[in-house]
Amino acid sequence: MNEAGLEGVGVFREVLYTYLAVGALVALLLLCLGAFRFRVIGKIVCLLLATIALWMGLFLGVHMGYGAWQGLPDPGDKAFADGAKLTRAFMFGWLPAGIVCSVVWGLLLLGRKLFGRRPELEA
Repeated sequence: MNEAGLEGVGVFREVLYTYLAVGALVALLLLCLGAFRFRVIGKIVCLLLATIALWMGLFLGVHMGYGAWQGLPDPGDKAFADGAKLTRAFMFGWLPAGIVCSVVWGLLLLGRKLFGRRPELEA
């Protein structure tokens, strides 16, 4: 692989991780809001919205990452082989996003139960 191709992968990853980090931050805020603020229906809605936020972060990261890579001078052939990865990110990105959000949501609920407020003991 030439130097431009290696540089392109770095640009792709940088853009992907940026969008993924924003999606993960929004998802974490929604999960915290749902775990500590709402009742059951609100918790489920926040979990679904968090999954969508993480999913969109993944999809936009792949899409914009390939766009940034293709915008480089002499990007190489691998920069234009994005069809399958972009389609997989859009069609099936909800699955890993849902698993990650469910695990984090469960840990937040467990932490709330273990470390939440406890009633004061009377002397």
